[in-house]
Amino acid sequence: MTTLRRLITADELLTMPKGYGKRYELILGELIERPSSGNAKAVVVAMIATVLGKFVLPQNYGELAAGDPGYLLEIEPDTVRAPDVAWIAPGRIPEGTTGYPNLVPDLIVEVKSHLDAFPDLRRKAEMWLSFGARLVWAADPETTTITVYRPDTEPLELGEDDTIDGGDLLPDFTTPVWSLFRWQR
Repeated sequence: MTTLRRLITADELLTMPKGYGKRYELILGELIERPSSGNAKAVVVAMIATVLGKFVLPQNYGELAAGDPGYLLEIEPDTVRAPDVAWIAPGRIPEGTTGYPNLVPDLIVEVKSHLDAFPDLRRKAEMWLSFGARLVWAADPETTTITVYRPDTEPLELGEDDTIDGGDLLPDFTTPVWSLFRWQR
């Protein structure tokens, strides 16, 4: 006897109760539970969002989101993925959008937690690029490195003594890599 799994829609995911460290994503309609990531990752997510925010918010340059914002990437069955930090170029989200925007952010930041393995973080970066992200930063708090992924380009690993930039997405944005991991050196 075969039991069919009921697929979940993005609208149903949006109304699911949260709490007790539970976070969810959808992959082709299947509910995927993501465990809470822990404090070290949360601190780095906050740092990266703060540094990016100091650049984009005063200029009202695009939309910055952190804390697992969800984006609808596929429909019927639905795929909703939630990066740690996302930036969307100005004017890409239609006014009045509610729920999960049906688009891929331009810049994605994924931060490794103690539960991630590097190949998983690399797969996440490659997944975002395959959906159309223009730039992905994969941050590793343990090694204080960021691997930069761009379409059709080999990944570039930057250490804390290096400088990261926003490329053509965020012109004039540069910051030392170490500043994405802590307030001061």
